[in-house]
Amino acid sequence: MKRSRMIASALALLALGAISVSTLRNKTAPSFGDYVPPDGAIVTYFPAPQGESTLPLVISASTEAGFMRPFLLAFQQRNPTIPIAYIQSRSSAFLDRALDSCHQQQRSADLYLTSSTDHLVRLANENCAQTLPSSIGAAAPGQAAWRNQVIAFTVEPAAFVFGQHFPGLNGPLPSNHIALLEWLRRLPKGHDRVGTYDIEASADGYNFAASDSRQASLYGRLLESLGRADVRLYCCSNVMVDAVDRGEILFAYNVQLSHAYAAQRAGSRIVDDYQALQTLSFMLPKGARTPSAALQLAAFLVSGEARELARKDLTPPGEAPSVAAAHADQLLGQASVTPLLLSLQDRARREHLIREWREAIRPSAMRTDLGDRRGIISHSNISEEKRR
Repeated sequence: MKRSRMIASALALLALGAISVSTLRNKTAPSFGDYVPPDGAIVTYFPAPQGESTLPLVISASTEAGFMRPFLLAFQQRNPTIPIAYIQSRSSAFLDRALDSCHQQQRSADLYLTSSTDHLVRLANENCAQTLPSSIGAAAPGQAAWRNQVIAFTVEPAAFVFGQHFPGLNGPLPSNHIALLEWLRRLPKGHDRVGTYDIEASADGYNFAASDSRQASLYGRLLESLGRADVRLYCCSNVMVDAVDRGEILFAYNVQLSHAYAAQRAGSRIVDDYQALQTLSFMLPKGARTPSAALQLAAFLVSGEARELARKDLTPPGEAPSVAAAHADQLLGQASVTPLLLSLQDRARREHLIREWREAIRPSAMRTDLGDRRGIISHSNISEEKRR
């Protein structure tokens, strides 16, 4: 029975393009029981360090597996018999599958994890979440939790990433958004290739833009300045960082800080005035198959060990430890999980923001090739991402 369930799950994933025939033949694919990932999902499998005695803990996420890798490996060191299947999908597909699972009372992933915290707040408000022990919510950074159902565990600010050379432009780099406006105006033609998120295609990009738009007096001028430049649009922070490294663009706007620090270590220059910031959160859905393992992971993500991993992600390369800890704690204290985030779900607001952005940027923007985004399955120990 167990093997037939595994075969059925593997065939369902294969139909989605989620695993390769060789993976199925070698029996290295995890069984997901009766849970099927969203279309186009990327599945990263973390085998249990000491043998696999259970079905894997299934995490449905819109956050990159590379970002979560240190947290998950540390969790497995404490829980060495728990394998993990980390299923990453676009934010819209993530939410659609979560809502379907809830409303149709289907089996879901064991834990939801995303930087689009508004999606989790919506799910909680639609009675899709389990209530966690109050000790977990109290341990969240800044005690950022909603009804002990949606819990923050770290943040991801945005930064500017600059290439190593700017032909035809001398002087210091802009240190904040106000200075950036003037800097963009002075970029000479032919050397004004800048990159940013395609906010119509990227939930992270949209969330950062929504955060920027709260600074109303600056936001319109920023769109105007970006609109004058040779703007390239990207899906993701890691792709923007690679474009800076190749010289395809000279400057990337609103890069996730973890990727910005990776770029800095590779020789790029960054500015981090943190106007835009996302909160990464999790929840346990009511349809979870292995709620006990999910609860163990939830408790770990707000533990002291996980907090140290979060601080490490938020620490600039080369900063003194005492300064780094204070710097990271200040950022973690900005984590926010409130019903106010549901404003990001407001369709009229979203359409207005995207229309305003499109009118300013789209006429001059070139959207990059996002590549083949079909679902794949990978093993976590194949290679380390460049950002680590």
